[in-house]
Amino acid sequence: MERRDRGLDRATVPPPGEAATRAAREAGLGVYLRAFRARHCDDARAAARPGRRRRRTLLLLLLGAAGLALPAVATRLVGAWLGVPLLLVPFGVLGWFLWRSFRPPPAGLRPKEYVYLYERGLVCPGEGGAARAVPWRAVTAMHQDVTRTYVNGGYTGTHYAYRLLTGAGQGVTVGGFLNEERVARPADSQIRELAQIVLDETVRRALPPAVTALEAGERVTFGEVAVDGRGIALPSGTAPWERVRGCEWRGDGLVVVRTAGAGRWAREAKDIPDFPVFWTLVKELFPHAREYRR
Repeated sequence: MERRDRGLDRATVPPPGEAATRAAREAGLGVYLRAFRARHCDDARAAARPGRRRRRTLLLLLLGAAGLALPAVATRLVGAWLGVPLLLVPFGVLGWFLWRSFRPPPAGLRPKEYVYLYERGLVCPGEGGAARAVPWRAVTAMHQDVTRTYVNGGYTGTHYAYRLLTGAGQGVTVGGFLNEERVARPADSQIRELAQIVLDETVRRALPPAVTALEAGERVTFGEVAVDGRGIALPSGTAPWERVRGCEWRGDGLVVVRTAGAGRWAREAKDIPDFPVFWTLVKELFPHAREYRR
């Protein structure tokens, strides 16, 4: 019973603190609505993480080599009475790292494991009492990455990641991992509910101006691809809609466009900004577009 209670405590999201409330007020996010168990990280931290991992790995290798070389040198120069005790140093460091890796997680959720929803945006709590507000009006583009994972042919879960760009190369990513074929548990991620809100806000922000532009005969651009009432512009060339032979959004997340004049173009949906808006326009302009979802 004790283990069960600890699991439930870990799934409990604390109410917005002073920092989150202040960030929401200063950003004009309006009334607090609810919290979601979902992970988040800043673009700057995500970009720096691979570099930190490489430096940490290199440091561990250097420490390991030094820890094993030092006893050998001490044994040769001084004697086994000094070299043998020095062997305890690398094994002690190794034991400490193993203890840190396999120790039970602390009770309660960490700030990077939940997100607050307000009327007009999100608040992402940070370490040390910090909080970052992400107003919907400040989002310039959204990149979605939804990947189903399989092990030995069996479904194990789905990774969700939604990157919200807020200009000048800055942004925040919210995401999580969820097994959609299992009955939801108290400690499971709530990223699916949050994802639907992100998608709805993306369509609300970007679809009306895109439709207005199309009606005015203008071209709407989504990264390296653009569409208008006449055709689709790809890096290899522009093809009228009547020369488009196929447009598919495949189950593996790949978007494939085949044309008679510009050949074949394929990109992952996550690389197309505001993909829900892009796909909505494509289906309207090219009714034969097909969607294969797992």
